[in-house]
Amino acid sequence: MSQWQIDSQEYLKRLGLDREDFEKQLKLPQVVDMKQIVPLRDMKEVQSIVPIDSEMLSYLIRRIRTLDGRMPFQNSEISQVMTNTRQLKIGQKYVYRENYQALLEHGVSDLFKNFFGEWAGLGNLWAYFIFGLDRENKYSMACYIPPIIEVHGSRSLIMDGIHRNYIARQSGLSTINALLVENIEVPFPCSVKNWKEIQVIPLAEKPKQLEDRYFDLNKYLFRDLKYLGIDG
Repeated sequence: MSQWQIDSQEYLKRLGLDREDFEKQLKLPQVVDMKQIVPLRDMKEVQSIVPIDSEMLSYLIRRIRTLDGRMPFQNSEISQVMTNTRQLKIGQKYVYRENYQALLEHGVSDLFKNFFGEWAGLGNLWAYFIFGLDRENKYSMACYIPPIIEVHGSRSLIMDGIHRNYIARQSGLSTINALLVENIEVPFPCSVKNWKEIQVIPLAEKPKQLEDRYFDLNKYLFRDLKYLGIDG
């Protein structure tokens, strides 16, 4: 038997709250009022954050599709790791200056600060569903997940999160929180290079064609994260 317990009504009395006020203080999401799923950058006001547990996160990753409709991760092993940024290979040709500057100056850590305080760093955030008002003042949901690393043979390849990994490297961080995906049924969609091959360019110079943003891209194998509301 527990050494002590408090009746729920007595607990609320001690807090000076009724049940409705207590629910408001918990900042529970109003899923029934959710209008749309938006990129996290389009969230103007975060009102609720729900951690995504490992089971739901694995389910979400396994539902990712390629542009030709295949599901490369449906039988994959998915784990949370602290990965060494210097050992990762990249398939993208570019880092966009405005994107990494926005992450540094007004990044996701600022959005989460009211919930996680100063611990909300890019390198240690987990996976969350985020509820609140978007730029159109609609009650919406966004999804944040750590960078996704695919393992093909002996190589660890950045599938999503190039800007977060770039910031970690430039900041001198040797590790970053990430999702490691192994046992993948579909080849990686492009060739991979070392970090020295990447170029930093302004968004105004971003190639219009998807094929021009990656090394030797097979467009049909491209992982369509936006299909599930994931915006890396």
